[in-house]
Amino acid sequence: MQFSNQPVLRESDGAFQRGLNGLLETHFKLSGTSNGTFDGEIQRSYISPKLRLADIAFSPHFTCLKAGKPNRHRTSYLVSHQIEGTSRVTQGGRESDIHPGEIFFIDTTRPFQIETDNIRTRSIYLDTAFWRDTFPERDQYTATALGPETTFGRACATMFDEIFDMPWMLDDTAMLRIGESMAGLIAVAMISRPPLCGSEPDVSTIDLIRSAVRRNLSDPELSCACIAEEVGLSMRQVHAHFSGTGTTLMRFAMAERLARVARDLENPALADHPVSAIAFEWGFNEAAHFSRRFKTRYGLPPAQYRARALSLPVKLKH
Repeated sequence: MQFSNQPVLRESDGAFQRGLNGLLETHFKLSGTSNGTFDGEIQRSYISPKLRLADIAFSPHFTCLKAGKPNRHRTSYLVSHQIEGTSRVTQGGRESDIHPGEIFFIDTTRPFQIETDNIRTRSIYLDTAFWRDTFPERDQYTATALGPETTFGRACATMFDEIFDMPWMLDDTAMLRIGESMAGLIAVAMISRPPLCGSEPDVSTIDLIRSAVRRNLSDPELSCACIAEEVGLSMRQVHAHFSGTGTTLMRFAMAERLARVARDLENPALADHPVSAIAFEWGFNEAAHFSRRFKTRYGLPPAQYRARALSLPVKLKH
């Protein structure tokens, strides 16, 4: 058992990601959502083979599953109690906004997304064995908000508070029984109402891939390898999932980039922005290549497209 009453980790960006993954045996990729940087602090922690507890504060950031195969034999589920700030969590075709006082859980071995503002959260990482018998339908309830407005929701929040307010000096056997009790209470609370409608696994994974592409359109180095890393899949898996959509991953990315440029060209507030600057903001790095692609897609060169959209006089070349 490892226990600490002092902050056990206070770092930024990659250093925090490495520290968190090492301490909690997670397989997460974290990145800032605004200027690309973020800060994190694990204020308290309890670490044992099948149960991990962490009181964590973050600046705005995005978390997803890293590429490669996570350890499916340890700490498969994250149960999180939001103390401050808000988060948006996605898994299995379900998406929920999580507010202070609400609880959610995810399977940390399957693709997921968590996007936050400034938050503080109390997290319990539970081994799969805790859920096996008590919550067989758990995968239908991941990324579902559990609030204090129900009796069982209040009971879960109260138990969270009690667990995190205690000194964590019990022996491992007692702590494991606390983990079992938490898992059982979460199971009862979740199944007391119907699950949110989710998508089929392949559909939800494709949605995750598309979302990752859209988040990274401004990166001129965007590639299948980058997307695979962000969604926690191999390149082969990404191509396999996307193959049934009628297009390729990079053609989809190109269409999304061109659509963003077209939208900005139609925006009167951006009328003074050079076309090339808008194109570069959306990941194009060569003006002639961009113009050819745009004309092929929309039937007009970008300057003429803007002029027609904004009813501007067309500057003819002499």
